Amino acid sequence: MSPALRPDKIIARQSCFRPITQDGLPLIGKVPQIYVATGHGPWGILLAPATAEALAELIAGGVSRTTDLRPFAPARLRPADSSRLRAV
Repeated sequence: MSPALRPDKIIARQSCFRPITQDGLPLIGKVPQIYVATGHGPWGILLAPATAEALAELIAGGVSRTTDLRPFAPARLRPADSSRLRAV
């Protein structure tokens, strides 16, 4: 930390701002042809070990035994409306 900030009180610590889903839950599971694990927001580093274990079980055995992945299923969100996409 900068010595100039030393006298200030730290009110929060956060590693980064990352993408998060509209409902606040990550996307973990299979979508056509691939598996995804994304949308953890700023908690990605903390949730990475549990997410990796659950996803590895899903990939290797077809189901996660350690974590119920149903709340995180990518299919819970509606597909993007491609008419709203713009080229940058």
